Amino acid sequence: MSLARALTHTLFPCYCPCCHSPVDVQGICAPCLSALPLFAPGQGNLLLRADIQAQFNLPCCDGLIACGWYRGMLKRWLCELKLRQRSHAACLLRQVIAHQWQCYCAEQIIDVDAAILIPLPRHRLITRGFNQVMQTWGRVIETQLTILPVLSKHMTPAQQSLNRRARLKNQAQAFRLEGDLTGRQILLVDDVITTGATINAAAQLCRRAGAAQIWACATCLTPY
Repeated sequence: MSLARALTHTLFPCYCPCCHSPVDVQGICAPCLSALPLFAPGQGNLLLRADIQAQFNLPCCDGLIACGWYRGMLKRWLCELKLRQRSHAACLLRQVIAHQWQCYCAEQIIDVDAAILIPLPRHRLITRGFNQVMQTWGRVIETQLTILPVLSKHMTPAQQSLNRRARLKNQAQAFRLEGDLTGRQILLVDDVITTGATINAAAQLCRRAGAAQIWACATCLTPY
């Protein structure tokens, strides 16, 4: 360890946000990362799980991968990022996402050649100042996959304020896609999937644009 780094570590010590033990670098310690209740990539396509089939309606998607359920620390960090613009939360989420993505790749679960990130409507992007999907997933996968900026979203009521039926209707005409996806194998990425309405509406447009395969991907799935 260099003198400068040692001095910084002494003056500004780092602690794991889960167990509060000292760590050499900012982030989640290895034991706590291993202890997070993440989906096991060895399970493969999450759409093959009966409980997830029953909860999420994704007929336009060929598969689904995710980090975990929307609760506990994952929920806390997502809320801190989206609602309070806490940059440290983005760093922690990227650490979890990178770990999970590497595990999925090691298991050879998916075969995709490009990613499309679910966008925010322009007014919401201006208000928030960033797209949380780009700040998390985008930063992790941008060196491995081409990120296609082909999807845009119209202004609609925030999904959080709507029930299941209203969410489905709200998203039916929310997106516009410009581009040819013929033969592409797409990873379609969002931060949270609650009913599947948002990501399925986007997947339907990708399918119409010629995508050969579409995998839905999210940081969290909302449990019922």
